[in-house]
Amino acid sequence: MDPGYITSADWAEIGNWLTILWVLVVFNISFGFNFIMAHAIIPSLVGSGHIPQSVSKARSVLYAGAAVSLMGSVYIISRLVVNANVIQGFWDRQWI
Repeated sequence: MDPGYITSADWAEIGNWLTILWVLVVFNISFGFNFIMAHAIIPSLVGSGHIPQSVSKARSVLYAGAAVSLMGSVYIISRLVVNANVIQGFWDRQWI
C-alpha cells in the first residue's frame, strides 16, 4: 500500500496537525507540573518545615492550573481526532 502524492495543501494541514501535537505536549507538561507541585511537593515541604505554612495556600491556584491544563489537553485531543482526516488525502487507512 503506497501513499498517494502529497500536495502543498496536504503539507500545510500536516503542519497544522503537528502544531496541535506540540500544543498537546505543552498542556500535558503543564498539567504534570501543576499537579505534582500542588499534590506532592508543597505538602511535603510544608510538612518537613522547609517552607512556611502560608505557601500551602498556593495549592488551590496550582490545582486550578492543573484543571485548566487537563481541559486544554482534552480539547486538543478532540481537535486531533477531528483533523485526522488529513491523512486520508494520501493514505488509505486513517488510523495507521
